Amino acid sequence: MQVLNGSLFVQMVLQGHTSLEQSKDRVNALNVFPVPDGDTGTNMSLSMTSGVNELKRYIDAPLYRVAEAVSTGLLMGARGNSGVILSQLFRGFAKGVAKKTEVDPKDFAEAFQNGVTTAYSAVVKPVEGTILTVSKDAAQAAQQAAKAKHATIQSVMEAVLSEAERSLERTPDLLPVLRQAGVVDSGGQGLVCIYRGWLAAIKGESVAIDTTPVGQAPAKVMTPAAAHGDGETEYGYCTEFIIRLSEAADDEKATELAVRDALIPLGDSLLVVAADDIVKIHIHALQPGNVLNKAMEYGELTRIKIDNMTEQHHDLKMDAGDTTVANTGAANLAKSEAPKKQYAIVTVTVGDGLTEVFKSLGAEGIIQGGQTMNPSTEDIVNSVKALHAEHVFILPNNSNIIMAAEQAKTVLGDQVTVIPTKSIPQGIAAAISFDAGADLTANVENMRGGISRVKSGQITQAVRDSNYQDLEIKEGDFMGMQEGKVVTLGKELDLTAIELLEKMIDEDSEVVTVFFGEDVTIEQAGKLLEEAQNQFDHCEFELHSGGQPLYSYIFSVE
Repeated sequence: MQVLNGSLFVQMVLQGHTSLEQSKDRVNALNVFPVPDGDTGTNMSLSMTSGVNELKRYIDAPLYRVAEAVSTGLLMGARGNSGVILSQLFRGFAKGVAKKTEVDPKDFAEAFQNGVTTAYSAVVKPVEGTILTVSKDAAQAAQQAAKAKHATIQSVMEAVLSEAERSLERTPDLLPVLRQAGVVDSGGQGLVCIYRGWLAAIKGESVAIDTTPVGQAPAKVMTPAAAHGDGETEYGYCTEFIIRLSEAADDEKATELAVRDALIPLGDSLLVVAADDIVKIHIHALQPGNVLNKAMEYGELTRIKIDNMTEQHHDLKMDAGDTTVANTGAANLAKSEAPKKQYAIVTVTVGDGLTEVFKSLGAEGIIQGGQTMNPSTEDIVNSVKALHAEHVFILPNNSNIIMAAEQAKTVLGDQVTVIPTKSIPQGIAAAISFDAGADLTANVENMRGGISRVKSGQITQAVRDSNYQDLEIKEGDFMGMQEGKVVTLGKELDLTAIELLEKMIDEDSEVVTVFFGEDVTIEQAGKLLEEAQNQFDHCEFELHSGGQPLYSYIFSVE
């Protein structure tokens, strides 16, 4: 009777990775949503790469050890929702062969089912017609095949692949969005590619594969020095404080607007949040004394914090010299010996302007990533570990990163809370709502509440032709998206942007913040802002350079 042992499983994983790597562009092309995001094929391939790199340390190990190694590598390297689900399939499979040096066809089939159970348990709201369905149907076929009198590892794997391919073809029947676009599920297609590699290895058709570590480009965790540009300028003072009102505000939004209007002439990067009897202020000002004097007109000032950004920038540039390594080592030693701070924030973003916004709001852990490069679980874990805090809030700022963030929490434990922000505006709103003086429960409630008070919009260009949500989208079209859904299309950037704002702004909207991307000049952004102000004259507009790639504009409406 044929059995699965460690050496065979090594070849299966390596061949599965090769099969996926060779097909990742085709998998990417199946993505229904035509935005420049972390595509499924790329995310799954990078996730598998991490598993393979860990596997190569255990080439001659028994089956259970090989499976554990792949599972661990995938767990830490998982990127995007598809990568996280794939890592959970392997995690469950590894549990299914735990402590075993070899398994028979029945145990092999049970390991597939264990993977499915683990993956479904990891997803809060499983969606059928996806990689989950393909894995479930394939596992059921494995169990049926294992019952045959002369079942072998090969016959079970043949049943797995055959049913996975049939299940993949059925995915458009389960997901209308796939049927409309005329494609099968991309995650399911990626899994089929892996299973094809597994069967090839079992049949002895695998080719010689280089066992040196496969290279990958992890998301960059920004250090304070890397988060600044090199241009010399006068940065002024980052000024933060709280105004304690004489009595609770009857209308929090009206209070915010009044204080905002009073402080706007005194600086930039102004953020104002009112809640009950306090108003939280953040502003970059050349003369912070003037800001404090004006703010005192509204009440008593507390928790005043003023940082000289020009001096900080100079110090950071000095740190980038030959003494960087020594200074970093000394700083890390001092950090490890110093008492832990109570809270810290890790956020995912990209673009110099957006990075500065999050840093000014107190986010010390900046992971450079987002749409085009979803950070891995390990990227998030490493950023949290570097902060030396009792509790860390993670702001994913992208729906395709939330699962990786949640997986990082499973690695790190209760010291982490994931605030499920799906966009940059939601992340900023959550960061603004954070209060270092509040307890954990209050902060979680306030940060989640901040998410609900903001509308998010983006303008980008389609990277491929697509039929999506009854829209005929052509490559190069400008797409206006609200909360991740395409709500308007156009051939002209400004016209599409105004049409998106028309859908986002209503009579209750008061403040609109515009972050323009790296492909937009300040003159272009100013022209759009002027047009928007004329059309929506009941709203207060703020313009910031986000510096984000691929997304011409990001809109936040409150």
